[in-house]
Amino acid sequence: MRKALPILVSLLLCLSAAVQAGVTYKWVDKNGNTVYSQHPPAEGIQFERIQTKSFSHGSSKSASSPAPASSARDSILRDKAARDENELVRKEMEKNEAEREKNCKLAREKLRFYQVQRRWKDKDGNVHSLDDKERQAKVEEAKQQIADFCS
Repeated sequence: MRKALPILVSLLLCLSAAVQAGVTYKWVDKNGNTVYSQHPPAEGIQFERIQTKSFSHGSSKSASSPAPASSARDSILRDKAARDENELVRKEMEKNEAEREKNCKLAREKLRFYQVQRRWKDKDGNVHSLDDKERQAKVEEAKQQIADFCS
């Protein structure tokens, strides 16, 4: 048992040692093959720099460096953020559609009013009237609003 203890301790130390983060370079060579390397390619070749994550033992983490997040967790968080954003967009679209329907209805009512009425009373009881030219301009304006909001 005493001989196995140093071997066991050595094995545990090897397994618990931190794997250092590094940079990986990715590019496509002249034959169309994708190449990954720890060294950048020759000058003039476009490449992508990929930051690899480090995995370390819990006691050797420094307070200033954040712990690497698991890719599954990142993916879940990104999916949730995308769903939330899509939900906000959907709600905004529904709100806009309701506003368009309201504006369409008002434009149709306005068109009917100006096609039929020449005079009207305001809330204070004052009578207003339009001549034919003004009335025709209001009818055209209402038709344009219908074209904008009802299509």
